[in-house]
Amino acid sequence: MKTTLIKNGLVCFEDGVHRSDIFIQNGKFINADTDIKADEIIDAAGLYVLPGMIDIHTHLDDSIGKYYLADTYKSGSEIAILNGITTLFTFITQGKNESLNQAIEKAKLKSNGNSYCDLMWHLTPTSFDENTWKEIYDFIKKGFKTFKFYTTYENAGIYTSYETLEMIFEKLKNKNLTFLIHCEDNNIIKEEARKNIDFTKAFAHTLLRPKEAEITAIKKLIGIAKKHKVKLHIVHVSTPEGAELINEARKEIVITCETAPHYLFLSDEYLKKENGYRWICSPPIRDEKNMFELKNKAREGYFNIYATDHCAFLKKDKDEELKTTKPDIRNIPNGLAGIGALSHLIFKLYSDNFNDAIFELSRRLSANPAKITGIYPQKGVIRNGSDADLVILNSNCNERNIKSSLSDVYETYPGFKTKLSFKNVFVRGEKIVENDLIVAKEICGKSLI
Repeated sequence: MKTTLIKNGLVCFEDGVHRSDIFIQNGKFINADTDIKADEIIDAAGLYVLPGMIDIHTHLDDSIGKYYLADTYKSGSEIAILNGITTLFTFITQGKNESLNQAIEKAKLKSNGNSYCDLMWHLTPTSFDENTWKEIYDFIKKGFKTFKFYTTYENAGIYTSYETLEMIFEKLKNKNLTFLIHCEDNNIIKEEARKNIDFTKAFAHTLLRPKEAEITAIKKLIGIAKKHKVKLHIVHVSTPEGAELINEARKEIVITCETAPHYLFLSDEYLKKENGYRWICSPPIRDEKNMFELKNKAREGYFNIYATDHCAFLKKDKDEELKTTKPDIRNIPNGLAGIGALSHLIFKLYSDNFNDAIFELSRRLSANPAKITGIYPQKGVIRNGSDADLVILNSNCNERNIKSSLSDVYETYPGFKTKLSFKNVFVRGEKIVENDLIVAKEICGKSLI
């Protein structure tokens, strides 16, 4: 039974950052005991020690429309582990003429033996016949804790009306689940599409999906959640008005939210570029005023967590529509790469004070994501008996470019730099990364369910 000692580090515990030693044994954190003899000793003097980080919002190894995503479980988990993320959540969406069970088995088959990170999934049923409801109840018993629904994307077959959401909430309100919701009002988007918009220009994407679409959907979901007393998590909030609504609703219901780094660090000026189509995502990145207001909300604590909504497409797939005689930006695959940038940009968000920045990383990228998704305290915390997912971080190394994905994709944050370096990353006590390189002899990530 191998025992590892990490000594002299500045350790992020739940109550703050303290200099401490940490012991790992049999894949778990154990209470420090000077009588324990360590098989391996790592000196973390001058370095920060954090619980492994969690990205609860990624799209990997799946088709969206006619395009296959650029990142598989292997490549997505590789960029994740190199940047301190030890647990990834992605999505299982029930396809047309497919049972929920078939969708789950397909995802597990693709992921098995192909991830450096531990894995968990959010379920998106798209039919609600008698058989699917039996499957839903069965998979809840098997440990699925989160469901994801969309108030838009009617053409893609994943739109769920407010009336259907009411029905779902009523049936599942006593199951201790968290419902992740993509909030953009479908009717507003359809109405905008009827206007005289030049859809050959990338900036048209912001006109098609205005702020009001998000704000309206958030308002309606809050009202439904109040009625049915369910737990909501609003994904990728892109407007300060939406963040305000959620913050006010916390007085009455259990509601959490996230935003993604691209809403905090990019503005719609990118969409105005000649190659602006590369930054098309939904909700769209918005104007500079919105960006700065959202960043202030983030620093004030409005967002429980940060997550990437990593949805990367190959360059050739992003470019394909531009080769047609009359390109329509609505046909360009919709999404950005982000996993590799998450820890760096959130550190940058709080970097006025290194200790504060590190504590916010451990809080909003580790503990809070674990709590929201129901895997705490197994994950997200340095505590006796928790999985020994661990990051040893140097916050002041030589500056280098941020890299969001290892696949052949357009970089979401060109020219953005970081000084963070990962001395070590552990998953359940196994050393996967050393000095920013993968050193694991085998891929050992596993499903949490």
